[in-house]
Amino acid sequence: MPVFFEKEQHVLIQLESDDDWQSFYNSCDGYITLQNFQMIYDYLKQTAKTVVIEQGYVDADYRDTYFNFFSRKFAQYPSKTIRANFFMDKISPRMLFQLDRFQDEYIGFIVLRPNRVAAIGRTILNPEKLSFVSGHICVSEYPVHILGAKLMATGFPYMSQDSDVTVCAHAACWMIFRYFSQRYNRYSEKWPYEVSQLTRDVSTGRLVPSKGLTAYQVTEMFSNFGFTPEIYIRGQHQDLFDKLLYMYVESGLPVVAVLTEHRHAITIIGHLSNFNISFPGTPESSDVYLCGFIANDDNFLPYHGVRKNDPVPDGYWSRFKMEDIDTFIVPLYEKIHLSAEHIVTLSEAILTEETLGLNARSNLLKYEDIISRTFLTSSKSFKKRRRGGAEPIPAISRSRKI
Repeated sequence: MPVFFEKEQHVLIQLESDDDWQSFYNSCDGYITLQNFQMIYDYLKQTAKTVVIEQGYVDADYRDTYFNFFSRKFAQYPSKTIRANFFMDKISPRMLFQLDRFQDEYIGFIVLRPNRVAAIGRTILNPEKLSFVSGHICVSEYPVHILGAKLMATGFPYMSQDSDVTVCAHAACWMIFRYFSQRYNRYSEKWPYEVSQLTRDVSTGRLVPSKGLTAYQVTEMFSNFGFTPEIYIRGQHQDLFDKLLYMYVESGLPVVAVLTEHRHAITIIGHLSNFNISFPGTPESSDVYLCGFIANDDNFLPYHGVRKNDPVPDGYWSRFKMEDIDTFIVPLYEKIHLSAEHIVTLSEAILTEETLGLNARSNLLKYEDIISRTFLTSSKSFKKRRRGGAEPIPAISRSRKI
C-alpha cells in the first residue's frame, strides 16, 4: 500500500505483492508505458522490496531535451519527471527521512520521462545488488539526495532512446560521456541534446529529429567531446577484433559497438570470463577465459550479456552474439599514443626476443607455457602497485567471479 508525503510529492511503496507493483505503476501514471513497467517489474521483482517515488523531479537530462525539442512540439509535455529509487530492504514510512541508513540496501534509481514512447531516462543501478548479473563491469558513483538524505548510486549510466532527439547511437554515446564526466574531472557533462549536436562535419542532414548515426559520426562525436578515438572494423582486424575489444574493455574503456546487420548500436561496458578454465599454450586471456561481453542496450535495462557461443546460458543475456558486432569505436585519452594492436605486436616481440625474451632469461617459465593478459593502466596506478609489491590492475571498476 502506498504512503504519500509532502502533498503527494514523495510516495513510499513496500513491494510485497503484485498489487504493490500495480500501485507503483499507478503512481507513475502518465510517465511510464505499460511495456516499460513490465520491463522494470521483470528486472527488479526478485530484488526490490521498497520503492521511493519522487514526483515532480527535475532531471537535467530530460530538461535539456524538453526545452530544446519537446516544448516546441504541438503536443504538450510536462517539464518534470519522476525518479524511482529502489531498495533491497523493506522500509517503513517513518524511516523515509532517514534513507541514508539504507545505503547498503540501495539498488539505485530510474528516471521516468513523460515522452510517451520510451519512458526510461537516466538510470543508475548497482550490478552488485542484482543476482542475475555477473562479470567485470565499469562503474562509478553518483550522489543522490532524497528528502535531505544523501545516498550514493553505483553503476554504469543507462538511458533509453526517446526516438526523436536521441536514437540508439546517441544513447550509447551519452552513457559513455556521462561515465567519463563523473569518473574523471577533465571531462564536462553533456546533456542529450548537446550530444546530438556533436556531429556536424560528417552529418548527412538535420540532426533533430534524428534518423540514426553512422560509425564515423560516432567517431566525430567522440572527437568533439575531447577523446582521440579509434575505430575498428571486423573485416580489417578479423583475427584480432574480439581480442582488441576485450583489451580495451579490460582497461576500463567502454566502447560503442555497432551491429550493422541489425541497424543497432550498444555500449560494451564489461566482460564475463570464466577463470576456472585450464588451457595450455600461449594464447591471450580473451582466447581462453572470455564467455561474452556486458552491454548496455537501450532497448533493455542495463548489464545485458552478449554471449560468445551458443547455447544461451542462464542469466541476463541478449539475443545478440559477439559475432554480430562488426565495428566498435573506443574513446582514447589524448596521451595514449599506442593503440591496442601495436601493443600486441610489441609485447610478443619483447617476450620472444632471442636475448632478452622469456625463454632466454628464465629457467623456470617458458613462453610456450604462459597465458598473457594485456590491458592499459595509468602510470599512477602502476607506480602505486609497484610500491606496494603487487601487480598493477586495469581501470575496470568491479570484479565478480562467475
